[in-house]
Amino acid sequence: MSMDQQLMRRLQVEDLLYREADLLDQWRLDEWLSLFTADAHYFVPPSDVDGDTADPDKSLFYVMDDHIRMRERVIRLSKIGAHSEHPHSKVRHLVTNVRVESDGALIRSRASFIVSRAKDITHDLFVGHYLHEIVECEGALKIAKKTCVLDMEALRPHARISIIL
Repeated sequence: MSMDQQLMRRLQVEDLLYREADLLDQWRLDEWLSLFTADAHYFVPPSDVDGDTADPDKSLFYVMDDHIRMRERVIRLSKIGAHSEHPHSKVRHLVTNVRVESDGALIRSRASFIVSRAKDITHDLFVGHYLHEIVECEGALKIAKKTCVLDMEALRPHARISIIL
């Protein structure tokens, strides 16, 4: 792959990650879900293991969703009955330091993130890095797997991840 092609691929991946962050910030969750493949996964491994290599068969993950569970999460967060997110939290997803490498048809990216969540006079910051596996489908980039590795020793007391990181 030429330098121009590598640069173009990185810009396309950055655009996808920035679009994802913007959709989450605006609570446009159905559109967020459309960025994923039909067999996608969304993981948030526990903070007490190496999140880059965490195995869902050996550790209890904070979030371990396949596409069906992702759809259910979007539906649940959209309902008034989702008390932890009604009214919605004010969230801001900041994505930076995007690195991209291609492995055949699979594109892997790593990016740093800070997600700010403010609700009910509480402000939480989630800090870490994303690992995305991205594929091209019908001329568009789609996310096949998203892993959110938290660079935190623990969630604050009584905290939970009620938003999509």
